[in-house]
Amino acid sequence: RSSIQLANRHAMTTSSVLKKACKFGSKPDESTFPELVPLVTWLRLIIGAIYGVTLGIRNENRGLVGLTLGLNVIAFGPMLYFNGYLMAKVDSYKNLRFVGVVNGLAIMLLIWITFFTWAHSEEEISLQKVLSDAMISSPEDADLTEETTIAADEF
Repeated sequence: RSSIQLANRHAMTTSSVLKKACKFGSKPDESTFPELVPLVTWLRLIIGAIYGVTLGIRNENRGLVGLTLGLNVIAFGPMLYFNGYLMAKVDSYKNLRFVGVVNGLAIMLLIWITFFTWAHSEEEISLQKVLSDAMISSPEDADLTEETTIAADEF
């Protein structure tokens, strides 16, 4: 019986948090809406996951551009939400501005790298073959490499 009451209380809490989060111009502060910090963290994680999937599906291979745009979307998208939509009193919170940015960026990179690796499995296999062939070289090649290294060091 107590677990049902706990589940109902949790559902009520979740619905009340969502109502507070969707109320335009509510001007929350730390005393009226303390759940805003974890909400913004989850929002940044979700944005990072979605952006990571889009980068992976689009086969984006320009790392700096994808990383920079992802960082901006993850950091400043929720800021527009709680500054422009909620009109939150940001100064009353200790760490609202950038809470969860690193976590969102990490999940974005993890998903992007995973999708990119799945899409380029042939290149991964060929790299693996090249590396394994380089590791298993004949002793004559090792002597040649040592001579080349010595000659390069002397020059």
